[in-house]
Amino acid sequence: MDIKFNATGKINLGKLNEQQATKPEVATQQERPNYNQGSLDKMASFNRSMVKQVSFGGWSPESKENEQAIKDMVKVIKDPSIERIAVSGHQSPDGDSIGSCFACASMLHQATGKTVDCFIFGPLPKRYDFLREGLEGVNIVETRPNGDAKFADKMAERHGKYDLCVSVDASKPGMIAQDYFQGVYQQADHKLKIDHHPYEKYEDGTDNNFGDINLVDPSCGAATQLMMQFAEPLGIEPKELSKTFNNAVYTGLLTDTGGLKFSQNVLPFTDAAKLIENGVNNREMQHFALGNTPQCVLKVENLANSKIRYSESGKIAYMVEDKEIADAKKAAKAEGYFQEAKDAIKGVAGSMPEIQGVEIGFKVSPWKDKASFSIRSLHADVSELARRHGGGGHENAAAFSVDLNGRTLEQAVQDVVKEAEAEAEKQGY
Repeated sequence: MDIKFNATGKINLGKLNEQQATKPEVATQQERPNYNQGSLDKMASFNRSMVKQVSFGGWSPESKENEQAIKDMVKVIKDPSIERIAVSGHQSPDGDSIGSCFACASMLHQATGKTVDCFIFGPLPKRYDFLREGLEGVNIVETRPNGDAKFADKMAERHGKYDLCVSVDASKPGMIAQDYFQGVYQQADHKLKIDHHPYEKYEDGTDNNFGDINLVDPSCGAATQLMMQFAEPLGIEPKELSKTFNNAVYTGLLTDTGGLKFSQNVLPFTDAAKLIENGVNNREMQHFALGNTPQCVLKVENLANSKIRYSESGKIAYMVEDKEIADAKKAAKAEGYFQEAKDAIKGVAGSMPEIQGVEIGFKVSPWKDKASFSIRSLHADVSELARRHGGGGHENAAAFSVDLNGRTLEQAVQDVVKEAEAEAEKQGY
């Protein structure tokens, strides 16, 4: 059963410490840096004229396609015939998905005065409860995760038809709960897609742009940065943006760049500075978005770290989620921290390329007759490896699944280890 409620009440966040306030005052994984001449040249190319054209004032980088997409989207949003609006992210929502949903919904309400339904696929992780406070004009709709398309009619009947549906931080339709995608999103009169994952075109001639209007900008470290670019085009001055909007954007920015650690260009830093100028408290947001770890989640993270293994060359690090980790995740779920436990394991994979001598790291999750891989790298482009197995992602952060096809899980893992080593070797790492 769906849980739907208006998120305008206050919550008790508890005491951070003797020096911290009880809540922020105001207000997952981008490519890892490639320390070569090309990337340094790219960073140097972001001059002042370009920086002035991003964030609250417009598009990034200087792109006529992005400029036109934002103008077209604003025209739809401002259409007086638009009454019912829905916003959604992706399944197993992380900080950028949730931050993008809340920021987008908050901004749409502020721009139109209409109540916005914000669909979260699965329970909202407790870590992000602080974003509920001050969320006005937005209904949070928590639905079952991994919705099946066969329930699309029930979803459509339950929620009715929308004039406008906005998808954020979802690169492909498969990342969205299919009952919602088929029964709600695709039935809307107007469909927008806002995302920072790279554009992809497939062999059959189709691509991953599934909206009527698509804004896709992989130069942004987080999808929430794209929400900033709608402020002035929608007629909202930065100082007028809500506390929830600023906190939500900063949450996505921190979580998808690892606290700005994985940023490859200047944009996340300039956007972070603009948000701090707008009232965001960086120290408190670092605590809420990246810290404040429950003990049950810390146990999962420690277990995952203890199970890291290495290839013979030492260039590949990997970790397989075994029964012990599965049991620890169940214990975390019993306390209401299942998504946080999943994110902690993903974080372990993300930190593997920081181990001395490691170029590529990944975690493996068994699922039915498949093995699911979340892969990260220091320099090597792992997106091609992911695409070969029907997955995708960024150059330095990707995901895919492989069929076991009669192999044991360990055999499948070792096959991918060999592939990863060959890929790193081919690229000179």
